[in-house]
Amino acid sequence: MTDIFSIFTTKTEMHIRDYRRVIFLATLFCGCLLLFSGCSKDRILPETEQEEESIFNISETEQQVVDLVNIERAKEGRQPLKIDESLLVSCDIRAQELVVKFEHARPDGSSWSTAITTAYSTAGENIAYGYASADAVMNGWMNSTGHRNNILKENYTHIGVGHYKHSGTSYWVQLFIRRPQ
Repeated sequence: MTDIFSIFTTKTEMHIRDYRRVIFLATLFCGCLLLFSGCSKDRILPETEQEEESIFNISETEQQVVDLVNIERAKEGRQPLKIDESLLVSCDIRAQELVVKFEHARPDGSSWSTAITTAYSTAGENIAYGYASADAVMNGWMNSTGHRNNILKENYTHIGVGHYKHSGTSYWVQLFIRRPQ
């Protein structure tokens, strides 16, 4: 007889991605409820707590990539990038799409940027596959001029990272945006 724990452990990666999507959609739904109910975020949390309440559903490996990006940016005197929850979801989608079509176009032929669901004024994408760790993929990106330029671009303010493993191969995505002013 199969118990709930063995099902969970065999499908953990899928559950994490599904959970991330559910959290994003629930957050979006709650935001809409607040918007249409006339409540403001200020009534829910005092201003000092609002900034501390941003908890992201990001894997340890993906967080390592973000940390390494910000270390590289600091070396060049750049501001650190902030994690954007909607970009995390977009990166998860793009990482899974790379299994089907490894290029800066989506499997349906549309641009990679159509995966981004939040407002932005400029955006960039880094993709990779076959690297076994956050350190390895960052080393690869930093040794490629175009990828390095995306990581260090001064205009970017937010980042999302996606990591998807399929048949033993890791697929990686970084999405960078600048929020409109």
